[in-house]
Amino acid sequence: MISFENITKKYKDKTVLKKISFEIEKGKLVVLIGESGCGKTTTLKMINRLIKPTSGKIYINGEDISTKDMIQLRRNMGYVIQQTGLFPHMTVKENIQIISKVEKRDPEQIEKKTLEMMDMVGLDYSFLDRYPTELSGGQQQRIGVARAFATDPDIILMDEPFSALDPITRIGLQDELIELQEKLKKTIVFVTHDMDEAIKIADLICIMKDGEILQYDTPENILKNPSNEFVSQFVGKNRIWTSPEYIKAEDIMIESPITCSKSMTLLRCMERMRSRKVDSLMVTDNKSRKLLGIVRAKQIQQERDRTKAVEEIMNTDICSVKPEDSIIGILQLVEDNHVSNIPVLDEERRLVGLITKSSLVTTLSQQFLDTEEVM
Repeated sequence: MISFENITKKYKDKTVLKKISFEIEKGKLVVLIGESGCGKTTTLKMINRLIKPTSGKIYINGEDISTKDMIQLRRNMGYVIQQTGLFPHMTVKENIQIISKVEKRDPEQIEKKTLEMMDMVGLDYSFLDRYPTELSGGQQQRIGVARAFATDPDIILMDEPFSALDPITRIGLQDELIELQEKLKKTIVFVTHDMDEAIKIADLICIMKDGEILQYDTPENILKNPSNEFVSQFVGKNRIWTSPEYIKAEDIMIESPITCSKSMTLLRCMERMRSRKVDSLMVTDNKSRKLLGIVRAKQIQQERDRTKAVEEIMNTDICSVKPEDSIIGILQLVEDNHVSNIPVLDEERRLVGLITKSSLVTTLSQQFLDTEEVM
């Protein structure tokens, strides 16, 4: 929906942006983040032409924004800034309705939309006749969000909107923004300097440094596969532990678990366990690799006849997970079912990996082994 092509911005001898190119898909919440002076706010303000590029083009839905009427372009976008940008001499109601009235929209629809916006940001209608100075910082920011959404724009620009708020209010507004985005699916470009905030709210994160894009990716990929040492340090070595839902079964599983066929004798199973130093085997179909059951050393030890086939005693009541399941659910499964091994199965119930208590302990210990300070 929004496309940057070789955008450069220079102020005299200083180059703020260096031929950056990237695209923002419709309905995505993209966070621009980086150290002070990296060019993130400049990039945001180019979308509504508050700042003009020195060279390069920006397109919205395939149209070069430099050819569009500047006033109309801005009216078709919501804009929320750190200082709320509310007009102090106007009531809350007047602040929310200002753009709609300038565009001479239907008065009844304006009134209806205003009440909808108050409901959306969780404020009582009694606030409508108050002035911004009569509101708390969090309430003012909610009104700023309400005004930005009031004209139902496709694009919302948010420039560090929550950074001046206390932590509790900030977390609450982040949660509300996530809920709003799930319902409305707007294209939101959000500037922040807070990595925790970026990971929490973003569909995609654009990490910038010295006017360049170092990595533009999902929060999960940035946490797991930082593109270089700067990104790794900026994100923080242990940052993924603040978002454990991004740690998946496929990240921690043993990829080649020890298996046997259903026809293998118990004696041979015991020999295989001893030689491979494991206490259980995954019983799979030789052709399809589908998991049929699990046999444990304790089960075999209780059998006198070791010539039996493993299918006669294997356990078919199996707890399993999918490759995309998070470590949070896996830990709960281990606790609820008191199991030591959890097979990882694909959609066809083929065995693709195994999670053991040992692999879980190793994974969990990583958050304590790295003592580097998180930036």
